[in-house]
Amino acid sequence: MLRFLYFFLFLGMFITILPAQTTVTTTYGPISGISEEGALAFKGIPYAKPPVGELRWQAPQPPAPWSQTRMTADFSPKCPQKNFSPTQDSATTEGEEDCLYLNVWTPALTGKRPVLFFIHGGGNQQGSASETLNGGAFLYTGKFLASRKDVVVVTINYRLGALGFMSHPAVAAASSSKTSGNYGTMDQILALEWVRDNIAKFGGDPGNVMVFGESAGAVNTSLLLTIPSAKGLFHRAGIQSGSPIAAPYVVGENFSKSFASRMGCATGSLDQQLQCLKALPVSKIIAELESPLSGGKVTLGWGPVVDGLIIPKDPASVFLTGQHNKMPVLIGSNADEMSASSPLVVTPAQVRTLFDAYVPEAYEAEGLTLYPPGTTNAQARQSYIQTLTDAQFTAPARRLAKGLDIFQTEPVWRYLFSHAQAGVGAIFGAAHGLELPFLFQSIEETNYGKSASFNNNDKLVAKALMDYWTNFARTGNPNGTGLTVWPPYDYQKDPYLDIKSPVASAEGLRTQKSDYWDRVRGVATSTRQPLSLLGVKMEVPALYQEGARIKLNLEEGLKLRLELFNLLGQKLGQVFEGELSAGAHELDFHIPEHVSGLVILRAQAGGGSMAVKVWKQ
Repeated sequence: MLRFLYFFLFLGMFITILPAQTTVTTTYGPISGISEEGALAFKGIPYAKPPVGELRWQAPQPPAPWSQTRMTADFSPKCPQKNFSPTQDSATTEGEEDCLYLNVWTPALTGKRPVLFFIHGGGNQQGSASETLNGGAFLYTGKFLASRKDVVVVTINYRLGALGFMSHPAVAAASSSKTSGNYGTMDQILALEWVRDNIAKFGGDPGNVMVFGESAGAVNTSLLLTIPSAKGLFHRAGIQSGSPIAAPYVVGENFSKSFASRMGCATGSLDQQLQCLKALPVSKIIAELESPLSGGKVTLGWGPVVDGLIIPKDPASVFLTGQHNKMPVLIGSNADEMSASSPLVVTPAQVRTLFDAYVPEAYEAEGLTLYPPGTTNAQARQSYIQTLTDAQFTAPARRLAKGLDIFQTEPVWRYLFSHAQAGVGAIFGAAHGLELPFLFQSIEETNYGKSASFNNNDKLVAKALMDYWTNFARTGNPNGTGLTVWPPYDYQKDPYLDIKSPVASAEGLRTQKSDYWDRVRGVATSTRQPLSLLGVKMEVPALYQEGARIKLNLEEGLKLRLELFNLLGQKLGQVFEGELSAGAHELDFHIPEHVSGLVILRAQAGGGSMAVKVWKQ
């Protein structure tokens, strides 16, 4: 996902590396780093054993110790992936299975500095800590933040795609926990444990760690807030253009079983299936990966699952009951997230079709009023971009900010990145991930950054991002001397910081549109129970079987309608409609025979609604 924005940045040359070296003795052995423009850099530090052979689809294990000093001057290989181009669904195959390494930049090896721990995006199927902008400039270099703001920066690789998130009965049967999946998530936790045990030797404070990430990195960061084993490993969280998503275990399991069948590994005993899967060449495993962003729509394939162990519960329920790991949180999105990945030509008919396909019929007319298709392709494309931006990023960011604000006393800070580049890049506005080269200051090493197009507005935005993010890492409060005041979040007012030139604070970000998407998703917008109808308790089996019943408990009598929808928002049938009295009720629940997979049961009453996911095998 993360490379989709950067093709319109004209890039510069590689950084200059100075020859000085420094040695640090880590928990596992000595390493030697290099100097990079005012910072000490240590690249390609192993934090786990190579997950190859019998260690494929196992929890990561600490690396074997070494005694000879390792040179850590270069990035490690990427994890295996297909790296898609931004304008079409073509891709290059990259990476090696031996990829679990991290990188550290620090101003000095003594002291006690805040640590910024970054998780890259890419739909949990592509991307790396060594991601480059066109021309070879490293996007996530930590040298500028470290040298200019006196912080320590850590970036990591973690397993991706099927190698990182396989949930298969054969894999589970061979594990001591009898579960499978979430290997990429476990990689992130082990890397955080490495930071806890080693970062003091790099001048960092293990008691002041900020985890932040963009896109899938934001998904992973927000999930870490719900994971018990991650508690205490970090103390601030930055969630950029993403929200917590973990599929039900049965969904991941069925996805993996289908994959194994296509790989020719679905016959014989579970052990035979496992040996078949482990014998697969990496090239075959990643060959069928598809673009995580196609036509402006986020595609969810491989990813975390609620396994009852690493991720014990549905993350939304964890946040909305206040059971998450509480800490200061910075959260936001970009103004034009889907501009670079949307089709270059969109017709008004395509906008209408988008609502037909993804929005329940009862909400289509309102949606087309909020996002009018227009009469020209240019007007239609803008509506298309804003529809997908708000549905997939703006509204979910507010939803999560509200839930956090309601259920914790630690401050929450919401932002909108609305700055656009000058020149050719201006046509994409503030696209998905555009804040990253500004935040890491790597934009300076692009041809754009070296040209006259890189103007004072760009420089102001880059400095503001660097200042706010490092202030937040240091204290949990992004504000500082000389900066526009960033108000703490209040779910009733919805304040945010608009990051542009000049930076401004405001209240009520796309409120009417976000309210609309909350209703479409079945989320109330004005109560402390954002995922339920007031006065209605509903129990539905997560895994459907014939003869299943819906249990209801109503505080007062009302007229209730229950309907089934598929994930495209298309109505599959009506379950119930009628008056019910106060008290307990049980209703027949039938899913049509021809329907399988994940479906949505939506309850509507008194102008509000709620939705429940149900899996039918």
